Formats: sequence, C-alpha cells, structure tokens
Amino acid sequence: MMIKNIAILSPGNMGAAVGAQLKEAGYDVITCLAERSDYTKRKAADAGIRDVASLDGLVTEADLILSILDPGKAVLIAEQVAGAMARTKTTPVYADCNATSPATATQLQGLIEEAGGKFVDVGIIGGAPTRRDNFPNFCTSGTDAALLDELDGKGVKIRYIGAEIGQGSAIKICNGAYNKGAFALYTTVMLAAEHYGFADFLRERLPNSQAGNVERLDEAIIRLPTLSERYIGEMEQVAETFASIGLTSNIHQGAAELFELLSASPLAAQRRDEIDPDRTSADTLAQLVVQLDRNR
Repeated sequence: MMIKNIAILSPGNMGAAVGAQLKEAGYDVITCLAERSDYTKRKAADAGIRDVASLDGLVTEADLILSILDPGKAVLIAEQVAGAMARTKTTPVYADCNATSPATATQLQGLIEEAGGKFVDVGIIGGAPTRRDNFPNFCTSGTDAALLDELDGKGVKIRYIGAEIGQGSAIKICNGAYNKGAFALYTTVMLAAEHYGFADFLRERLPNSQAGNVERLDEAIIRLPTLSERYIGEMEQVAETFASIGLTSNIHQGAAELFELLSASPLAAQRRDEIDPDRTSADTLAQLVVQLDRNR
C-alpha cells in the first residue's frame, strides 16, 4: 500500500507534533477542524496540517487515519468515521492510537471493519516528537499492522507487537498504569498532607526513601490539573483492562476519581503552555486543597 494522505484526528499536542513530522517527511497531512477549539485550530495551523471541511471529505481523501485523542472519545470518533466510510464508500486504514483497553480496541475494530475499513491497534509510548532523536514508539498490533511500517523514522518509531488486536493497546495501558498511577498516588498523599499541614515535612523526607522519584512527581503535580481531564478516560480503561484479567480495578479507578477532582479545579482551565513557570508544587497543592474542601 502506498500512503500519500494521512489524516490526524485530532491535532492536539501529540497529534499536531506527529502531523508536523509526517508533513516534513513528504505526506499530505489533513484534519477536520469543524467544531474544534481555537487552540486545536492554532496547533493544526502551526503544524501545517490542512483543514478539510467535513469528516466525509477527510475520509474520502485519506489513505490512513490516525486517531490520537482523549481515549474517552475514541469510540465516538470511530463511530463517526465508520459512518463517513459507509456514506462515501471509501475505506482508508484506521489506526487507533489512544490509551484504550484491549476490549475497547476490539470494539473499535468491529466498527471500522463493519464499514469495510482495515484496523490497526496502536499504543503510543513516549512524548510528542520534538526532534529526530526523540520520536515516540508506535507499538502496532493486528493482522494489518504492517501497513504502518513505512512511517518508521518519519516522526515515529514503528514497533510491531503482535497479530492480535489489543496487544498494542495493552502495552500503552500498562505503561500509563504505572506512570499516571504513580502520579495519582503521590498527588493523593500530598493533598492529604497539605490539608493536615505537613506537606513540607513529607517533601523533605520522601527523597531519602524514594530517591530519584519525588522531584519528577513534584513536577507532575504542577501539570496534572491541566492534563487531568484527558487522564480520567485512560485510568478508566486501565481499570477495565486489569479487571478483565482478574486484577483489582480499584487502584486506577481511584486514580480516575482523583483526576476528576483535579479537572474541576480552576487550574485545569489552563493549557500546558499557559502554566505559570513560577508556580511550585506547593502553590499547586494549596490551590487544589481549596477544591478538595469545596467538594466535601
């Protein structure tokens, strides 16, 4: 298969960065910005991603669609794309690149293949590509996974995981379960400490017992309110995945509930590039405790 036109749904922080790299590699990168925010429209414009007026038009033009968005919206977007495929009688390859459970990935596969499309399950490991030595891993699975191989080295690193749909999703789920689960646990502990007035004591003590971890987690606290709304769906997918194989869902369902709390804070209205560089984790906790007390 020769890929010429690649659609990104949606060009947020990761999607726009991947799209910019793919455009630089020579692909025509498109998206549909109907009803999207001014922020997303700006990200797409900065990345040189071409806007197509409708989803039907996007499906008609695209050889490959990369779904890179809030995992809580993955099913809705796949349903919309499947509908567009049916209406236009065109069937591009659809790669779901979201933090969804293997069960959700199978559901998405059914939607796309019922409409006649080919489905690839992708788990993204790593941050948005900002330079050539920092490409994220696109961990692919499914019988049609090889269709993405030509993208290797063009803004992403393609890593084939296996022929079973759900394997790509599972690797992302396990990675996110550890990273964001650690963020959630630490933030919960520090919010309780802030409420009771001894957060500074723990902040001084924990580096001795958790060397190398606390500084990273403190930095995460500053960003978490901004990211939390997107993390809710991911943690719910982690909880679903773990429950499906006999593990407790409670740890990451609790993480989802924490992120719901953080997403209700006024700090959550900020974009990542709008965060006050002088705001510390202590400042952040103090503001979040106000939200905590409001919810009691």
